[in-house]
Amino acid sequence: MAAVAAGDATAGPADCTEMEERLKAENMTADVEASLPAGQEAFAIKCRDVCRSYGKLKVLSNLNLTVPQGYIYGLLGPSGCGKTTLLKCIVGTLKISGGHITVLGKPPAFPGHDVPGKKVGYMPQDLALYNEFTISDTLSFFGRIHGLTSKETQARMDFLIDFLDLPQKTSLVRNLSGGQKRRVSLGAALLQNPELLILDEPTVGVDPVLRAKIWQHLVEIVKTGKVSVIITTHYIEEARQANVVGLMRNGHLLAEGPPDEVMKMHSATTLEHAFLQLCENLDQVSSKRDSTSQEALEKSQSFESGRDESRPILAIGPGAAEEVPKYSADWKVRAKHVMPKWRNIAALMIKTLVRMKRMPGSLCFQFLLPVIQVSLICLCVGGDPKGIQVAVVNNETSSSSYSQSLLSFLDNSSVEQVPLSHSEAFDGIYNGEYWGIIGFGKNFTSYLTKRSVYPL
Repeated sequence: MAAVAAGDATAGPADCTEMEERLKAENMTADVEASLPAGQEAFAIKCRDVCRSYGKLKVLSNLNLTVPQGYIYGLLGPSGCGKTTLLKCIVGTLKISGGHITVLGKPPAFPGHDVPGKKVGYMPQDLALYNEFTISDTLSFFGRIHGLTSKETQARMDFLIDFLDLPQKTSLVRNLSGGQKRRVSLGAALLQNPELLILDEPTVGVDPVLRAKIWQHLVEIVKTGKVSVIITTHYIEEARQANVVGLMRNGHLLAEGPPDEVMKMHSATTLEHAFLQLCENLDQVSSKRDSTSQEALEKSQSFESGRDESRPILAIGPGAAEEVPKYSADWKVRAKHVMPKWRNIAALMIKTLVRMKRMPGSLCFQFLLPVIQVSLICLCVGGDPKGIQVAVVNNETSSSSYSQSLLSFLDNSSVEQVPLSHSEAFDGIYNGEYWGIIGFGKNFTSYLTKRSVYPL
């Protein structure tokens, strides 16, 4: 026992420092969770053990994330770490491989839950706009989709055009610059005053003054506590204006908490420095864990109150598994969820008509292409055969026989009849001169007459 105690005492200051960092991380987790309102309604988004894979590539691995109601959540991380994939899973456009996601109290795409829908404003990283539309057409289209009246859409349109410093609403999207297109996409996300805003790098290529204006607007709309925002950005220092930040790397959430607390915990003056320190600490712990034997890992896990060493040291979130709530919907709600909405059909019809009006060449192509396809099929595939040589062996000599009448009904342009004897006809078939043989016996007419008079 003395030897063991001596060994523990000589473990070195590095292990003690590591333990202190872990205790600080756990204390910060408790402080963040204690500051949040209690109850299910206190969270706009809850992700628990979320996994998402593309084939063998695992993009999200047991990710836990919590977005409080009425907060701005800044999701930070390098390109390719899984931010966009996570946002698509939250919106409901991608299905998760494992885990559980709750958005505004229910899972995404749950019957009767407007997620995706009116409750969520989503601005994707890629521009999803129709180049044939004007700014007015774009916002009017999304207004119809979300069920806004013409007056509501027009009022919001006037505000957003002025707020986002957009050109005239009659300007075509295809004539806008990249930054202006991103602002139109942001305007479409803000149009219906959603309860949850999901913005994937909205300030890329935006003027610094306008960027500050956008952040000021986000801060103002969350003050009521009814609107929550999750935003991704490449500008790490920009995220200091968020209430909570999550630092993400390789499909894992390294830390989650108020920006000042994250920097304070790592004695950093900037978020970027704190993020760098997090990554370096995680790499050191991973390499140290790989070089340590399994027995040493078990002792460390036992000493640290059973903490799972496979989880990142600075991961934030509840350690114990949460019970997944069960949700149910009435059959009427499910039926209404399956049936298409008339306003969506009307919006899509108007969208198609506007695009056809702005693209007359495409309209002509849509009408001419089927005509060209049918014409080619008729010319190359569907024509009648011509000049097929067929050997005819007719053993009846009378001109009034039924065989002569039958042969006269054949189309001579398609079938060319060649009268031959029995042996000549078969020799021609063997030599490939004729396609077939039509043969009549001497008693064809008499037997056919008997069959018609005395049927079987």
